Amino acid sequence: IGLVADYIPAADSAVYTLSATSGDEYGVAHGAGGDDNISHQITVGDIKIGAEVHKGAGTSTSWGFQYSGIDNLTIGFGTSDIDPGAANGGSDSNTAGIKYAIGGITLGYQITEVDKSSADEDAVMYGASFAVNDDLTISYGRQTVELQGKANDEINSGFSASYTMGSMSVSAYANKTENVAGASANDDAGKGITLSISF
Repeated sequence: IGLVADYIPAADSAVYTLSATSGDEYGVAHGAGGDDNISHQITVGDIKIGAEVHKGAGTSTSWGFQYSGIDNLTIGFGTSDIDPGAANGGSDSNTAGIKYAIGGITLGYQITEVDKSSADEDAVMYGASFAVNDDLTISYGRQTVELQGKANDEINSGFSASYTMGSMSVSAYANKTENVAGASANDDAGKGITLSISF
């Protein structure tokens, strides 16, 4: 499902990465990863399919389908069933996304549903990136997550940029999270910069 879980262009970090560690983000579909899993991807023409199986609390499964046969347009959808044998029933995810690129502009839109017993998450995410030239790209993204049992939606948004010059690349982001975990007036913000040099 990771093949189609995030179609939102980002020059640096995805906007939902600020307020949670990897794998714990709200409103993001996750696949059947882990030790001793089996995964495979196959491409036939403009169609790509990925699938994963993992033995945990029951047999976890996930798959994704991507189609890119229309000029500049990519669409995809996927589903996962994680730890179905767990006492709480595990979690199910369904996601669908679309990405369109024209010139230096890329637009993305994603909807995701994550069912977790009595703590469901419904997310809408969208964003855009612009390649100013061959070296500089800027982007903006926004994700709104409706959390079951919470009065407020968590909202993640931010800008990012990346610049490449020869063997050196610099990326930076400025993100904000409103109502972290659905708690009113519990906001967070962060900025970061990364420098990479290849030898």
